[in-house]
Amino acid sequence: MNGLYIEYSWWWLFFGALACALITYFFYTQKQIWNLTVNRILIVLRFSALVLILFLLLDPMFKSIQRYYEKPIMSFIIDDSESMIATVSKDKLQSLVNGIVDVAKKLESDGYDTKFYNLSGDKIEEEDLASLNFDGKVTNLSKSIQKLEEINEHENLAGITLVTDGIFNQGFSPLYVPSVVPVYTVGIGDTIPQIDLQVKDVYANRIAYMGNKFPIIAEVVNEGFLGKVVEVSLTSNGKILDRKRFKISNEKGFEQIEFLVEAKKKGYQKFTVSVKSLDGEFSKENNSKSVYIEVIEGKEKILLIANAPHPDIKAIREGVEKNKNYELHVYIPGLKLNNGLGYDKKAKYDLVILHEFPNIKNKAGLLIKKFVNEQVPFWYIIGDVTDINAFNKMNNLLTIEGYRGQKDKVTVAFNDTFKAFTFPKEKKDLITKMAPVEVPFGEYKLKSGNILMYHQIGSVKTSKPLLVLGETGDVKSAVLTGTGLWKWRLQEGLLDSDEGAIDELISKVIQYLSTKTDKRRFRVNTTQPEYSDIEDIVIETEVYNDIYESIYGQTIDLVIQNDKGEKMSYTYLNSAPYFKYHLSDLTEGVYKYTASTTINGKKEYSTGNFTVKTMELEALNPTANFELLRSIADKTGGAFYESNTINEISDLVLSNKSAQRIHAEEMYKEVGSSYWILTLLCLLLFSEWVIRKVFGGF
Repeated sequence: MNGLYIEYSWWWLFFGALACALITYFFYTQKQIWNLTVNRILIVLRFSALVLILFLLLDPMFKSIQRYYEKPIMSFIIDDSESMIATVSKDKLQSLVNGIVDVAKKLESDGYDTKFYNLSGDKIEEEDLASLNFDGKVTNLSKSIQKLEEINEHENLAGITLVTDGIFNQGFSPLYVPSVVPVYTVGIGDTIPQIDLQVKDVYANRIAYMGNKFPIIAEVVNEGFLGKVVEVSLTSNGKILDRKRFKISNEKGFEQIEFLVEAKKKGYQKFTVSVKSLDGEFSKENNSKSVYIEVIEGKEKILLIANAPHPDIKAIREGVEKNKNYELHVYIPGLKLNNGLGYDKKAKYDLVILHEFPNIKNKAGLLIKKFVNEQVPFWYIIGDVTDINAFNKMNNLLTIEGYRGQKDKVTVAFNDTFKAFTFPKEKKDLITKMAPVEVPFGEYKLKSGNILMYHQIGSVKTSKPLLVLGETGDVKSAVLTGTGLWKWRLQEGLLDSDEGAIDELISKVIQYLSTKTDKRRFRVNTTQPEYSDIEDIVIETEVYNDIYESIYGQTIDLVIQNDKGEKMSYTYLNSAPYFKYHLSDLTEGVYKYTASTTINGKKEYSTGNFTVKTMELEALNPTANFELLRSIADKTGGAFYESNTINEISDLVLSNKSAQRIHAEEMYKEVGSSYWILTLLCLLLFSEWVIRKVFGGF
């Protein structure tokens, strides 16, 4: 409601006006040199000026309510992905877009506002609709609808018109988007499946080992080539490695073709599976697909030196073999293993597990000394025949004093503050329920390292370590103070548990011990080894001082070279913690990078590799999905239209026209800020002064 308001009670104005009247009365009741009429005029002028000043001191304000009307909005999403021009020519598609523009103009003439967006949620001006490229690599319809509703969340959104072929290859189905407005769908494209052959996907392990053979499996999809013979080939570096043929036995379906490849060359290798085109194919662009595999020199080798055959050996082997990057060799003095996984004198071992070593008889003493000199990590597993005195001298983590051949039976209590690696709580809980194991009875003194598991006797958690891990210098080691891993693994099987807790425990310890500590002061890495051509390559940089504290402000020179030998140079500043440098627009291929910077006057380098793959999702399925579009429209209260009935959209929308949204806003304006009231005050005071001046009052 409009009106005049003051900060204080209106009574202040009443009493103030009374005071102004008294002041004026006493001022102008004295005998003056002018006549009575002039005196009365001066009284009115003085009283009015004083009352006006008092009124302004009370901070009066004018309150008004302003109303404005917000038109309903119809937003259009134009699918600008590559699949839109798979079955429809670009000229015809542009004509359809022009038809959508005509619908928008008709809605605008009847009181609507209209807006256009692409799949990414970027607004498109009407004049730019004629230059759409339809080159999007992926289609995520659910995300597009959600993002559009977020953009128009505080506006009078009346509906969404989705112009698309209904093909989506990222995100979840748009049927599950909880849209709050009707979605009108316009189907573009051909719903009849095209006669086509395509390599839908290629499966392979990301890593292979030199000299090993590894499988590459291709999934070849057929549509309409029943009885035809198809040739599939595998190539690398332009050389055909293998060819296979098969006869299509179904009108529609897929075949899996497996190639077995030998890893002969170290580094990233590109392998391409291609299917030979047949007459009548709809598209030949989807007849090939590539996969990148990193070939490395070999698996990390682990040597288990055991005093005698023991069921723990089997348990450890199972845990090691869960990780395909490791290969376990076993050496038992006096026994020869014929399975090819015995001790190899020529092998370079990354970790040695000492099961009941060092022992009293000093078996394998020279071999163990050799590994000590080579600074190979050790995992000590203490058993009945372990020489505790020799063990105390040999390891840097733990000493056991006062041992006289007596044993304790203990269960497990985990250390919740252990930080070297994570271990799931549900698996910890399972291991704490395992049967007791025998450990040496004595006084345990921790020299260094971190305890993962403590002894627990009954319900009492002790401070004695059952499993401790640590690092001295650059050499890691671990100590398990009792044997019996096989019992835990067997009990886990009896409990019919699928957790794999014991295998994971063994695997985690081995990963920790065999992982080399990175002591480089300058490290540059990509966040992942493989990117698609629509993603940014993200470079992470770490720089350290002499005591390995992070430092910043270095200029980083980065040189990237593709598999054709072409080089690209970049320079950036390592400016803050967790700084990431982004590269974009790199084409498919294998890339090597070299980064360099200067630390304390010394040039430091870091190198690495990554791959970029072409995103080919839009070429995989050219068949429009109108059924999905009908379902979206039915669920949200909209309607479905085919391309030849676009002009009917406006008729339906206008027949259910959304109301304008009325907005009301209270406006306050200070009376003292109005020029007219200040002018009036000045006029009153000036008039009084002029009259007094004229009639000799001064």
